[in-house]
Amino acid sequence: MTTTYGHSRADVRRWPDDPDVRRTLEEYLDYLDKLPSGSRPVESLLNGAGLDFTGADLSGLDLLEAQLSEATLSGVRLVGADLYGAWLIGAVLHSADLSQCNLRKAQGRTCDAPNAILHGADLERAEFEDADFRRADLRGVYFGRASLFGADLRGADLRECVFGRSGYSTSFTEARFADCHAEGAQGMLKGPIDVGADSPQLLDGAALQRWFAERGAPLVEVRQSAQQ
Repeated sequence: MTTTYGHSRADVRRWPDDPDVRRTLEEYLDYLDKLPSGSRPVESLLNGAGLDFTGADLSGLDLLEAQLSEATLSGVRLVGADLYGAWLIGAVLHSADLSQCNLRKAQGRTCDAPNAILHGADLERAEFEDADFRRADLRGVYFGRASLFGADLRGADLRECVFGRSGYSTSFTEARFADCHAEGAQGMLKGPIDVGADSPQLLDGAALQRWFAERGAPLVEVRQSAQQ
C-alpha cells in the first residue's frame, strides 16, 4: 500500500517555536504543494541544516532527502514522516519521536539521539555510524543493511527488531550494547559488538550469538567474516 505524506501547511500539526524556522518550513511546503505529482527537483528539498525545530510536530510530512544535519530536533514529533535519504549528520534528536518513520538511506552519522523513539521505523541501508542511541526505543525497527559502526546503544530497547535478511547483515561493528533489551530480535548482523557494562568486552561469532540467545533472541545470526 502506498503511503501518502503531508505536503502542505494544513498538514503541519504544530509549527516550530522559532518564527524564522517556521517561515523556512512554510516556504518549503508552499513550493512542494505546487509541484506536479512525482516531480521532486533538488530545489524542492527542505534545507533545515543547523536550524532549531524545537516545539514542532512534523508527523506524517514529506521530508524526502531533507537536509537536517546539525539541526536541533530534540522532542520534535516526526511520527510516520518520510525521511528517505534525509541528512541527519550531527543532528540533535534527544527524545525525538520518529516512530514508523521511513529512514531508508538516511545519513545520520554522529547524530545525538539518546532516549529517541524509533518504534517500527525502517532503517534499510541507513548510515548511523558513531550515533548516540542510548536508551532509545528501537522496538520493531527494520535495520536491513544499515550501518551502525561504533554506535552507542547502551540501554536501548531492541525487542522484536529485525536485522539483515536474505543473506544481508546489519553492521554493528564495535557498537556498544550493554544493558540492551533484545527479546524477539532476529536476523543477521555483523560484529564484533561491545557488550561490556563497566569495561570493553567485544564478542563476535558464536559467543555473540549465544549472548543474544541468552537475552531471548535465539534467531539472531552473527555473520562470519567469510560470508558475503
